[in-house]
Amino acid sequence: MPVVLLYSNSERGPVSTLGLHWNIDAARSDDHGTLRLEEQIAHMYEELRLPLLRYLLSMRVIPEEAEEIIQESFLRLYKHLHAGGREDNLRGWIYRVAHNLSSTRRKERRFLADTSPDLWQQISLSAVTPEVGPEEFLLRKERMLRLHRDIAGLSELQQNCIRLRVEGFRYREIARILNISTATVAGSLRHAIERLTREA
Repeated sequence: MPVVLLYSNSERGPVSTLGLHWNIDAARSDDHGTLRLEEQIAHMYEELRLPLLRYLLSMRVIPEEAEEIIQESFLRLYKHLHAGGREDNLRGWIYRVAHNLSSTRRKERRFLADTSPDLWQQISLSAVTPEVGPEEFLLRKERMLRLHRDIAGLSELQQNCIRLRVEGFRYREIARILNISTATVAGSLRHAIERLTREA
């Protein structure tokens, strides 16, 4: 499985942290720019791993494959930035790569899993803050299960647009991630929301 290789001057030997594999002896560097890049990648991984996992699982990618896609996405991000690639909207960039990787693998139909209500509940509630009380937690749980049932009735494009909108992406960003036009995103979201509102 591909891994992101990051380095440190203060430690020796391979270390695994945040799900990324740090291989210190493989290539040591005193380049402060490289160290800053590695820290940037590690910070982004810590921030985006769970939302990316939630997104991929909602696309019916099995958990093991989702983790591998995330690793591969961050490896590509590291290579992109190390080669001097653009740094604007890296969050959208990493989602687009993960989406494309999962779409390619899903076409092989080898890595699909049924997103059961229980799994959907676990995925959705992973975003709930620990400060939420038990009553609010139960209300959110019921809403999430109802939403899962309703979203399952939408087209795949509508589902993807809804998922990315929930993750906070703007229409233009969703269009880039899914490689479609902004007008298509707007139309898909409008029809999806109309249908979800009717069924609410």
